[in-house]
Amino acid sequence: MVFLTACSSLSQSTISEKRYIGKFIFTENNQASRFIVRINVFPKEIIIQVSKPILGNLIKIKFNQKDGMAFDKEIDGMYLSIFNSLNTKEYFYFFNSCFHHLNADKNVYKISRNNFELKCHYQGLNTFSLHFVTEEGLLLNGALERE
Repeated sequence: MVFLTACSSLSQSTISEKRYIGKFIFTENNQASRFIVRINVFPKEIIIQVSKPILGNLIKIKFNQKDGMAFDKEIDGMYLSIFNSLNTKEYFYFFNSCFHHLNADKNVYKISRNNFELKCHYQGLNTFSLHFVTEEGLLLNGALERE
């Protein structure tokens, strides 16, 4: 009889990651859909996973400082144009401002362009609301809480 064993070391990760989860409502043409959003914030990458109850993961979006933006599934051209409204550095600056620099004293960070507005609002320790609206009538509202 042979026994196999393995030893592993459990050490604290040196990568500083912040993880958030929240519920969002997406409205288009007076049709509303509810989604669950998970955001992992790493020093050089932000990963956003969007899922729907019962259906599971719908899309994963990666913002990487070096490589730009990547999607794991096909995305409609109209929605892709929303992401192309800002360059990757602007998205990084937005998320970093939202998750690292907002507090009770400086509680809102907003980017406004002629065709959309993206806003993050500090709601309390480790809780943020996000608001996105376009002139085409797309609206995304929700709240995120740190896991």
